[in-house]
Amino acid sequence: MNLTAALGAVAERRTGHGIRLFRGEEERERTGFDELYSQAGRLACGLLERGVRPGERVAIALPTSVDFARALFGVLAAGAVPVPVPPPARFASLEIHLRRIVIAMRQSSVRVVLSDEALGSLLGPALAGAGGEFRVLDVATTPAASAVYTDVAPDAPALVQYTSGTSEDPKGVVLTHANLLANVEAITKGVGFTDADVGCCWLPLFHDMGLIGALLSSVLNDAEILLMPPEDFLRDPGRWLRLISRHRVTLSAAPNSGYLHALRKVPAEAVRELDLSSWRLTLNGAEAVDADLMRRFCAHFAPAGFRRDAFLPVYGLAEGSLAVTIPPTGREPRSLWVRRDLLGEGIVEPGGRDDGLCREVVSVGVPVTGTEVRLVGDGGTAAHPEAAVGEIQIRGASVMRGYEANEPATRATVSDDGWVSTGDLGFRSGGELFVTGRKKEMIIVFGQNYYAGDIEAVVGRLPGVSHHGVLAATVPFTDGDGLVVMVETKESEPYARSELAAQVRYAVSSELGITPRDVLLVRKGRLPRTSSGKLLRHGAEAVYHQWAAAAAGTKAPLTAGQVTVE
Repeated sequence: MNLTAALGAVAERRTGHGIRLFRGEEERERTGFDELYSQAGRLACGLLERGVRPGERVAIALPTSVDFARALFGVLAAGAVPVPVPPPARFASLEIHLRRIVIAMRQSSVRVVLSDEALGSLLGPALAGAGGEFRVLDVATTPAASAVYTDVAPDAPALVQYTSGTSEDPKGVVLTHANLLANVEAITKGVGFTDADVGCCWLPLFHDMGLIGALLSSVLNDAEILLMPPEDFLRDPGRWLRLISRHRVTLSAAPNSGYLHALRKVPAEAVRELDLSSWRLTLNGAEAVDADLMRRFCAHFAPAGFRRDAFLPVYGLAEGSLAVTIPPTGREPRSLWVRRDLLGEGIVEPGGRDDGLCREVVSVGVPVTGTEVRLVGDGGTAAHPEAAVGEIQIRGASVMRGYEANEPATRATVSDDGWVSTGDLGFRSGGELFVTGRKKEMIIVFGQNYYAGDIEAVVGRLPGVSHHGVLAATVPFTDGDGLVVMVETKESEPYARSELAAQVRYAVSSELGITPRDVLLVRKGRLPRTSSGKLLRHGAEAVYHQWAAAAAGTKAPLTAGQVTVE
């Protein structure tokens, strides 16, 4: 079976379930899954009439909308391969979006972009100078009068999902119909998905967690799904919770920072007006999972009926389609306290909650159906399952075969026997996986290993530091490498800024035993981010040097990826 046939099977049930789009508090559009199947066929016919060929890559640049779902399944029904890209002017600067779009265009040899009239007017001129010939089609005017459904094999490519590119340029993960169907089946079993569930998603649909975890999983399970644009959530996360309350939503998902945003922005008096008792599971993934944050979220929203066992910390990545591990449902999140200093050396040693040298790490569960997980130490040797940190490797029915038009990256990532190196580090305890950080985000100071996420978490708790506004990196100086911490803040008064910089140094030194070589304070929103909002580590060194030069009042030449301090 392929994805188009799977949608057809759902359409034949005619349960009345479908996709509902909300803007603010209002429902703006709805389409049933039977209508979606019909609309996809007509769009497929229109694409084929315009010269799109089976197997060809077609970019989708659309905001969160029913049109996105129509475009996705329309491209699939034409036998072509969707390449979701971030629409302009959403999460980050237009420059970052266009850079990622152009990378996707070139690597995937894209000739056709499906968009809407408003975004098409932005994309057309911007892509004209990107090299190559690109045609922007309006998803509203492309459908034909009749429908076509091109049959493709299960092992044919079905999606090119570009990675977020936090530590390097984005790469295109090529996933087959079989990969995606296997992952949806694994998610279905892992969370107990049924057609009685109601989902609610504010995550961007060009990102795997929104696309596969929310949209595809809901559609192929014939479960109603409510969509809201990410910018609506960012403006007022209470809108997300009010949708869950009013429409008896049972399933949702967000990264750790999303729950923190809701916790900070929804006051106690607003919580009392909510009814979250229907919310049986909310997945926490895509970022490091913070156990303390989950406890605070549970306590804050308990008066609305939110239950501690609703939280489900999970682990996944684009190379595995999405889901890799999911914990058993019906229990509270599990965590362990371990020695932070030894963890950086690959040793797992239990510690106490009150020990300043210890760190709490959250379980992300066991491998999903059809996926194998192993831990590998330095030199490719297997790490001891219960006593050591190793790199997480995955293999199975949902796991990619390679990257788009990038054989060197594929060879460096995929072994001859199908194991894929994730670049993430973790350990096992009680048969469950605990993720400790990313291999490329390890910071080495005086020969000691530290997780960048640990440094950022310590600084992020300080008053005056913007939410999700800390970037730690090792930067070379003339007398050797040193740790720099770049911090977003609203503080503008010189004394307050000086005090904050001193607090950053003290916090990192006292809790982690290292002292930053430099602390650089920048305005809120100035740290480089990927199109999905993650901190962009790739090029952090160049960004730091430019900012430092600007702060010193000197001129520094600008290069790709740099931004100007204002």
